[in-house]
Amino acid sequence: MCILGTTAKSLRLASVYGLSLFILFIVPLYLWQSTAAKMIAEVDWLDVATEGALFVLGMCWLMVIVSVRPSGRVTNLLIAGLSSYCLGCYLDLLDEIFIVKTLPIYNWFEKMPTPVGLLVLTGGLWLWRDEQTVVNRQLQTREQFHREHQLTDSLTLLNDAKAFEHHLVKQLSQNQSVGLLMLDVDYFHRYNKNQGVEEGDKLLSQLALWLSSTLRNQDLVCRYAGDRFVILLRGAIPSFVSVMAEQLQHGIKAFDCSATVVWTLPSPKMLPLQNSTCTAKEEAIALLQVLNQKMSQQKELRVSEAIAPSPFNTLDKSAASELN
Repeated sequence: MCILGTTAKSLRLASVYGLSLFILFIVPLYLWQSTAAKMIAEVDWLDVATEGALFVLGMCWLMVIVSVRPSGRVTNLLIAGLSSYCLGCYLDLLDEIFIVKTLPIYNWFEKMPTPVGLLVLTGGLWLWRDEQTVVNRQLQTREQFHREHQLTDSLTLLNDAKAFEHHLVKQLSQNQSVGLLMLDVDYFHRYNKNQGVEEGDKLLSQLALWLSSTLRNQDLVCRYAGDRFVILLRGAIPSFVSVMAEQLQHGIKAFDCSATVVWTLPSPKMLPLQNSTCTAKEEAIALLQVLNQKMSQQKELRVSEAIAPSPFNTLDKSAASELN
């Protein structure tokens, strides 16, 4: 699928570039043979600069759309609209250089591409709005309508710890009830060592997809660090958070591995620093510290009691020391 997508995108790029070069060559050649060029003193160089800039910017927008958009009706409309707009800008630019009053057909044709292109582009943007609404719903558990691509983990395509902290601060500042879960894959370092880094990355990607599909639409999952994920449950109560933690701990066994899951809620008992002067950011940092402390304690407890069986087929009980 990836190869086919790359091939289709390359063909689209080649088609757009080829057609653009053809128009850039054939239209001036036609005007050169059909009419005379203006004298240098007659050329309005300010108009040439502004219309030339519009043409160059339009071509840049077109190349961006062609290079990043997947195939589909919306993409076709955006490309067609921008192509027509660029053609109109280019014809306006040539109008500043050649005397086209003697060419009635050219005068009529020159006025058409820009308005037609903008009309088609507007239709494409309207359909893109509908498309984006669906995409937002698909990514809701990954970003919760706050998109910062530089805060996205390249492996799992989840938001990172910094983005999670932003969402947590926002919820706390609005006095929204939330629950926090942290999930850490057991023996992951040993699994990477035995199975290879590629298999480890594949496992993390699968877990990210599973977590995103398991949670409710209003929840958020992020990759906290390494093999550790953190989850924000909106409108959560202790019983719900506890049940969700148990479900995740049992559900992850489908991937032939186990995980340690801890949870916490904002409350005065768990946050001694929480008072009238405590900011939402400080409270968020304190909550994450509580989660990390609970995770460390749970890991140490499982190692000391030696009750954790080997979660991966390649491990045995001697791997308990590598639980973290």
